[in-house]
Amino acid sequence: MMTTLLHEYARYNLWANTRFVERLCIEPDHVLDAEVPSSFPTLRKTLLHIRDAENAWSCRLQGAPVPWPANDRSDIADLIPYSKVLCDLVLGYDEGLLLETREFKTLKDDPQKSAVWRMLHHCFNHSTQHRGQLITMMRALRLEGIPGNDLVLYQRSLSA
Repeated sequence: MMTTLLHEYARYNLWANTRFVERLCIEPDHVLDAEVPSSFPTLRKTLLHIRDAENAWSCRLQGAPVPWPANDRSDIADLIPYSKVLCDLVLGYDEGLLLETREFKTLKDDPQKSAVWRMLHHCFNHSTQHRGQLITMMRALRLEGIPGNDLVLYQRSLSA
């Protein structure tokens, strides 16, 4: 059951990130870079933070060093390949791998360890939190066509 749930979360995460990138790619730079009070000051910086965090968790899960930021590109579409890597990684996990514990370091170089399923749960929740902030920022900027990204919308799209 846990495998099914986390595989669905991985697919949902990629779906939701794609919806925001596709919607926001049509906006000019001055909109993507307009400052709006939030955790990160612009739509672009919020999307790139999601990219960097998802890459960090993918690297940690694979025991690889974590580059921060993931790269120096500022194109918001750059998020999608990183979300796809994370999704593909998770889809390769079975129950046994999800229960394994991984040792890793935080960005401040503090040693940590966690079960794989908890790392993934955090990562997907983190991205969801920031997508919620994107919605608020888009409303503040009076943008239209804000994509629905509720999990239930994704689930309904599967049966449509």
